[in-house]
Parts: sequence; C-alpha cells; structure tokens
Amino acid sequence: LPTSTSGGSTLDSTISNVGIIADSSITLHDGDVIAIRSRLDNGSYPQSCTKYVDPPTNIKDFLAVENPVLFEDDHIAIVNKPGGLDCIGVKRNDLQSILPFVLRPPDNKTTKNNPSPQCYIPRPVHRLDRKTSGCVLVAKSKNAMRQFSHLFASRQIEKGYCAITFGIPATFDRNNSTTIDGEEYSIIDYPIDGKDAVTLWRVVQTVTTKKYGKLSLLHCLPKTGRNHQIRRHLSYCLKTSIVGDNKYDGGGDMAKKTRELGMFLCSNRIEFVHAIDKSNVSIEIPIPHKFSALLELNRIEVVM
Repeated sequence: LPTSTSGGSTLDSTISNVGIIADSSITLHDGDVIAIRSRLDNGSYPQSCTKYVDPPTNIKDFLAVENPVLFEDDHIAIVNKPGGLDCIGVKRNDLQSILPFVLRPPDNKTTKNNPSPQCYIPRPVHRLDRKTSGCVLVAKSKNAMRQFSHLFASRQIEKGYCAITFGIPATFDRNNSTTIDGEEYSIIDYPIDGKDAVTLWRVVQTVTTKKYGKLSLLHCLPKTGRNHQIRRHLSYCLKTSIVGDNKYDGGGDMAKKTRELGMFLCSNRIEFVHAIDKSNVSIEIPIPHKFSALLELNRIEVVM
C-alpha cells in the first residue's frame, strides 16, 4: 500500500468494512502487513451475513451451559440462555449476537416464503430477564418471526419456570386451585401494571439450611406475560421472594447475602404446536446445577 511523506496513509474505509478489526483511524507505516481475516465455513451463518469474523467474547458463557441448543429446524431454534446474559442488548454483548455463530442457516428449499433466508439473522421471538436462565425461542426467518410472535400474542405457547424462594409460601388453598397433569397448582390472579396477570404455582420441595434458613423450590406456570410477572407475584402475593432477585427481595440482610449468587429463576419448559409444520414441540430441561447445589448446601432437613 502507498504511504505518504508524513509517515503514513489513513486506512481506506473499504478495508475497515471488510476486516472489521481494522479501524479507519489506523495509520499505516512502511513495512506494515495488512491481512483480511476470514472465517472458515463450519455450518453456521456465513461471514457475509454476520459481518463479523469472530463471535462475541461472551459466547464461552453460552457454550458452557449444558445443551446450549435444545432444538433446531429450518424455521426456529430453542436455546438454553445462561443467567446474566441479555436476550437483546448493546455492543454485541447479548444472546442475539451469539446466535448466528451457534445455529445453522435454514435450507432455501424449506423457507421459500422468505426470499433471502440465509441473510436473516436469527432473533429471539421473546425475552427473558437478563438474570433469568432457560429456554428462549428463536426465529430464523421473517415468516417464522411473524407466525411464532402470533402464537405468543394469542397465548398458544406454554412455558414453565422453576424458582427457589426464601421461606415457605402460603398454605395451599384447594378453593383457588387447579389440577394439571395430576399435580395441583394454586392460582395467583393479581393485576400487574393495570393488566390481568395469572400465575399457577406449586411447591416441589422445601428444605432447611444452616446458612439461608428455609428455602422452597417452586414450579410456576405463567398464563399471561406481564413484566417481571413471576418475580412480582411471588414477592407481592406469596411474600416469598426469589433468591438473588435484588429488585423484589425486600433488601433484608439474608437477601443481600445471596445476590452475588445470581437469580434463581429458570424457564425450564416450553411447549407449543409448531406454527409452520404443525408438529408438537415440547422441551423440558432439568433444574440448573446451581439450584440443586443451593438446596443441598448445609441442608439440615427436608421439610416437605
């Protein structure tokens, strides 16, 4: 490349666009070597689609999760998001930026309704809070995004969550309960932000620990999708906030001690009829290892 008598020439913007790592403010000097980096085809989305050679640095956190990609076809995927990762964030520090590096692009033959499916970057159809882990549904085409967004809006997608809370929830009320798959669930029907909000819940296990007192493992089925619905319902209505939830844990001494452990809320089940091929899709994952570890930590007894 030519250099100027002043000691260098500003890197051309076209090189900056291709190389990504290059910056238009870089000055070249005699003897400098310029290389355009590229990524080998490994079955994921091509560099022409991602615009980046390297994946986001936090991809290691995603891949450290057991079974990070739980389901995938040419239209959608279901991934296992780790806690502490935004679904959609800024500066490539989010799940959406990771997806093209871990999913495969759709086959043109099966996505004929989308004129350029290979250049549609996969995107989450819905979001989990940053601190919540678990199942996230991903669309791999505009058609899939439109159809599966409709399923969410019309409440045709069932989701299940597990949570560890402080203390023991209120006594089970058979007059305000329902039975699902042989299990009895209590019903919380309490508006959030002026809108109806319903959560079904049941206690799976309660233990007494030396360090944190009584802890309960709950299974929750949200029937609506309000902001922080499960977190608010458990805190406001049951007076048993989720361990590690610094927004709704009340700020007590015990709550503050557990905040550094992360929040103990996981979306561990998702079920629906596939909007495109009409197959039944049901994904369920075990409770995260950190949940089991917390329940076993210095355990004195199982209460129930």
